[in-house]
Amino acid sequence: MLWLAVYFPHWLLQYQGYHQGLPRDSELALFERQSSQILIASSAAAKLGVETGLSLATAQALSPSLQLLAYEPSLSQEASHWLCQWSYGYSARVVPPVCPFEQARQKKPNESPGLTDTLLLEVGSMAKVFGGLERLISQYHKTAQGYGLECQFALGENALLAQLGARYRPMFRQADEPSDDYWPLSQKNEPLSQKNERLSQENTRLLQDHEPQDMSVASAYPQGAEIEKIAPEVFAHQAYGQEGLSQEELSQEELIQITLAQIASLPVSVLPLPQHVLQAFENMGLTQVKALLTLPLKELGERFGETVLTLLACLKGQLPQVHEFYQVPECYRHKLALLYEVSHLEGLAFPLGRMLGTLSAYLVQRQQAVLALSLTLVFRDLNLAPLRCEIRYPFAEHRADALLKLCRVQLERLTLEAPVTSLAIQADTLVALSVQTPHWWQKEGKSDASMRLLSLLEARLGADKVKGLENHSHHLPEQSWQSRSLSQNRLGVQGRKGASQDAMVSGSNLCAEPRASYQGKTRALSEEATLFTDLFHGLCDGRIRPNWLLRQPEPIAQESVSLLKGPERLHSPWSASPPRDYYLARRHHGGLCWVFRTREGLFLQGWFG
Repeated sequence: MLWLAVYFPHWLLQYQGYHQGLPRDSELALFERQSSQILIASSAAAKLGVETGLSLATAQALSPSLQLLAYEPSLSQEASHWLCQWSYGYSARVVPPVCPFEQARQKKPNESPGLTDTLLLEVGSMAKVFGGLERLISQYHKTAQGYGLECQFALGENALLAQLGARYRPMFRQADEPSDDYWPLSQKNEPLSQKNERLSQENTRLLQDHEPQDMSVASAYPQGAEIEKIAPEVFAHQAYGQEGLSQEELSQEELIQITLAQIASLPVSVLPLPQHVLQAFENMGLTQVKALLTLPLKELGERFGETVLTLLACLKGQLPQVHEFYQVPECYRHKLALLYEVSHLEGLAFPLGRMLGTLSAYLVQRQQAVLALSLTLVFRDLNLAPLRCEIRYPFAEHRADALLKLCRVQLERLTLEAPVTSLAIQADTLVALSVQTPHWWQKEGKSDASMRLLSLLEARLGADKVKGLENHSHHLPEQSWQSRSLSQNRLGVQGRKGASQDAMVSGSNLCAEPRASYQGKTRALSEEATLFTDLFHGLCDGRIRPNWLLRQPEPIAQESVSLLKGPERLHSPWSASPPRDYYLARRHHGGLCWVFRTREGLFLQGWFG
């Protein structure tokens, strides 16, 4: 596998900054409630002297405009899920970053050693999809910048080496950072195949065992110039130049992978080992990784245990590394703690818009749409129960702007009893995303404009006020249709995988007819003169139907109408109702109507438009 390691130095803070709409240069810090000490500070706050371990009083004295955020385990979970979710669009194998404050709790049995704040992507299988690794990395970096994230990259077949490279030897540098601490390319004119072959040879020489005669660890450690004699081609010079690559230069240069030779010159303290082991290394005079690599493994195992041997084996690529990949959840959940209290619903528009934008990206990745989502508002007064409301999308929405628009319309009817401190959204009712056609009267689908209009009407008036018509199998016209809410129609259609297209009747229809008793098409006549012309020229076959049907037939006097054409008998042998003889009639006061005669008299069934 080919791994792309991405190091996010301030991902917890920048996750909050993006969803809260804070400027990128905001002074923000994360603190622990119990000790009231700073855990991590943003770059802007660090320039003013705010650093890890300071008390809250000292931090606020150094930076009066500092915004403090209490750390909760749920914060790292939500931020990690958010990072993995949009990174999933670049690779199907995503290894979530480990929060430095939850490292001990998040450690899984038999899991390979790794660095915190670093996300892993398997990109070898995705190179052709993006047209090359350069484009993949460039697009990923642009997306991260759009979210306000700082990140550094490294590429390698060894996941642990890639993580170390992303943090301490990144592929390209930020514009405002020095270049001598970053991983550069070697000779620019050297072919990529020769680069990889040379680096592989240097790596092999570095990994050769050089066990001394004395088996004690202290005497086995080479001193001074003896280190250079072990692999002179590797350590005699900085084989990879001193010029780092900017993002613009990245697309013009061939990418090479991070190797053990490039990590060897780093201090031992960068390795993901327990603190007491690192302290023991320092007491022994082991200051660099290359010095540790030259020691005999047997004595290292006796003194420091299996942890050090496992780490070295992973560094050398001699031990398969076990990773737990990110799994996209079937249901969507997202919770956000606000940095400020919101007393009006308009104040929730921006963070809610960012959350719904994240939901939209999730739906697009899974090719799904949402029919309803649950919004929960938590108040400052904990004695008040959280406000839960269901936001309905009758036509299965997935676009961020439409999600927010309908949500705001439905929230206008609510009143906040107290200031809101956090909000959460949950979407369980998901359906497959279908492509709509512009001809909404056809059976293939409905236009986006018509669906948005109907959705907006239902959001403003309520689901019980906006209804559509649906076919019902019955020979009597007044019982051949029924009204149902648009949401019920949508849920019913989605639930019946094998339902025919004839069952998908929406509120765009004015009348619905059973196919069993009517063979001709429903025909609407807009003008009375047109109908008379068709009648006199014999263009009607007797099966013409009105545009508007009454809910129940109404009695009508024989003297008030003139029968123009008929009768047409409607009768079902399986029904106990008497037969009906239908006529096309004209009222003396104006208007064309559809009437029928039974033993009880003459009844009005519907009107022609």
